[in-house]
Amino acid sequence: MVEELLEMLEKVRRRLLREVDRVISELAMERSDVGPDGSLRPLYVVYEHPDHYTVYVDLPAADTSTLNIVVTEDHLVIEARLEREISLSDLYGGTIGREVRVSFYRHILPLPPDADPSGVRYEVKPGKRVEIVIPKRSGG
Repeated sequence: MVEELLEMLEKVRRRLLREVDRVISELAMERSDVGPDGSLRPLYVVYEHPDHYTVYVDLPAADTSTLNIVVTEDHLVIEARLEREISLSDLYGGTIGREVRVSFYRHILPLPPDADPSGVRYEVKPGKRVEIVIPKRSGG
């Protein structure tokens, strides 16, 4: 009788651990800095100037030779592979449940309506900081 009870408790414990692991994994993927594709969203800031916007993007641990910036009429897509795959516990300390790993940066930034996507230019600065200049449309 005691063995049956212990066996039943062990099954409940394993089921509970699986459920906790699933919930934590889902929450980790819903973090604003981790995309559903397992990408890491880089830190960035946007400054508006009279004739252009400047976006600074921090890409620590990125392989900047893989930096890809795609400009559409209304979005700026920033992507770069990491030098190595990292886990969220590397960034945020210990984790509970399944480990979430990322291997690239990716972020889609909406462009303001007066942005001129045809004139976007960028430069990788020291410290893997990327400066993106987005001109404003004439008369905008």
